Amino acid sequence: MLMEYPIPMVGRRIDAVLLAHNVILVIETKTGSSRTSAVRQVEDYALNLACFHEASTGRIIVPIVMTAGVAAAQLDVTAFDRLIEACRVYNIADAADGLLATCKEYVNPQGTPIDPVAWDNGRFKPVPPIIDAAVALYSDMNVFEIGHSCSAREDLDVTTETIVLAVEDARANSTKVICFVTGVPGAGKTLVGLNAVHRREIRQIGSFLSGNGPLVDVIQEALIRDVTRRKAERTRVSRREAELSVKAFIHNVHRFADEYYRENRKRPVQKVIFFDEAQRAWDAEQNGRAKRPQVSEPEMMLEVMDRHEDWSVIVALVGGGQEINRGEAGLSEWGRALLKFPHWRVLASPFVLSGNSREEFRLFEETPNGIRVQPTERLHLRISTRSIRAQKISDWVDAVLSGQNTEALEIAEALPVRPAVTRSLSAAKLWLVGNRRRTTRSGLAASAYAARLRADGLEPDFEFHRAFDWEHWFLDFADCESDNCDHKYCSDVRASSKLEVVATQFEIQGLELDWVGVCWGEDLLWEGEKWECRRFNNKKWRVIPAHAVRKRSYQLNAYRVLLTRARQNMILYIPQPLHDKSRLVPELDRTANFLLSCGARAFD
Repeated sequence: MLMEYPIPMVGRRIDAVLLAHNVILVIETKTGSSRTSAVRQVEDYALNLACFHEASTGRIIVPIVMTAGVAAAQLDVTAFDRLIEACRVYNIADAADGLLATCKEYVNPQGTPIDPVAWDNGRFKPVPPIIDAAVALYSDMNVFEIGHSCSAREDLDVTTETIVLAVEDARANSTKVICFVTGVPGAGKTLVGLNAVHRREIRQIGSFLSGNGPLVDVIQEALIRDVTRRKAERTRVSRREAELSVKAFIHNVHRFADEYYRENRKRPVQKVIFFDEAQRAWDAEQNGRAKRPQVSEPEMMLEVMDRHEDWSVIVALVGGGQEINRGEAGLSEWGRALLKFPHWRVLASPFVLSGNSREEFRLFEETPNGIRVQPTERLHLRISTRSIRAQKISDWVDAVLSGQNTEALEIAEALPVRPAVTRSLSAAKLWLVGNRRRTTRSGLAASAYAARLRADGLEPDFEFHRAFDWEHWFLDFADCESDNCDHKYCSDVRASSKLEVVATQFEIQGLELDWVGVCWGEDLLWEGEKWECRRFNNKKWRVIPAHAVRKRSYQLNAYRVLLTRARQNMILYIPQPLHDKSRLVPELDRTANFLLSCGARAFD
């Protein structure tokens, strides 16, 4: 029997797994009140073993609940549920007799016994049926379809084909290759990774990885909803089938690294991995704080993929200037890690090799002699799928955060519509409501360090944000917007367009809304000649000293993320508080005036 057996696909642990000759018993115990949910939970564990665990493929798997009360069985049986047996529910007092009865029913003494050591060391990989199902479902989905311009679609196709050719070349020549893909904000780096991982040449051996938890949750939920909606008219697809299909390709990067970076040097089943937001990989210090091996995450990933004796490929999807949290190593950490793996060939967008790039957006200080580096323009996405104005807005944001108000004003004057500035939160909400139409989305965003926005009714607290269901914020609708609505995902107060919950840089990075209200805090204020970064200690604001370069860059990058999330336009709310000693009123006034001097227009 194995206790607390981990399932890296979902980041959960099974209470107990009993290997009974040729049968796998998956056991969940419940003593609390949520007994019925235990049935669903243990069935999901059993299905994850059936669909993803190599050593469980083709085996008889029986989910079992041991409970102090009564639990109802799951009645919604789907095609995937046929991979496991019906759930057995036993009262704790009768558990021993129940286990004996289950074994008597399913164990075949003439059957091939399960090797417990081999089973325990078995790898988690999508088995062919789940891959085929995922590809079939994904092929009809419209969550990530491109609707802005043919040139954007062509740009995405060129980059996708370049990645596929790199994979084919690595396979044919038994080489190790890492590709660095860059792009303007909103160009579709995540979309390229999702499309490429489903390509025929890659889908049996590839996975899409991200360390951005909210992004993974939102992508998975969006795909699941689209699967169930698009297939409903033909073949019924349950939510459970959709969940399992999506998990075939999309994983949390930290769980992947933890699963394989162990002393037993287990080789991953994946030969190709797509690392979304690769610049956010953890450095060695952050890994140590998380009680992980004290090497950087780029080194962990290279070491794991290097275990393949013949070939492997890492595709790093890189966003520039978006390291926003302690321990995010930046692109330069990948360069340092590659020095330990000089036999890897590097295909890179010229933007990560240029000496003119910002330091944190540069792969190498100087191109090392021992590594084959090949720059290619085809790995840079030049056109934004978000909107034509997105690149101009990104340039404006860079100028603003660099303190170049004259340059920012020139850029703003060329925009068809400028960002707005208001000193009233009510006015900001009115602007967002007035601009949003039907299924377009609006929402409020703020820095996680803007602690005193709580006085305005905007909660940035980490614990609150960690517990919130962000997939509902991004995907549900504030009102019923469609004549054919089934009312599953409408009229939800958690929806972003309700303007009740503010998202921080940690939730909104990598995702966008149509209309965004950026709520400014005292954590980043214009001091007349430069931006000053601060943190609040529950009594007063303290300036982050100039020598704390990385902490200051996280603060600036937080606003870089917040200011580039709008597909259409944004309004900047700068508080104008009264009679509150914890608010920095003159500094907020100066910041509002600076943003107006950068070309933003006043809105009342």
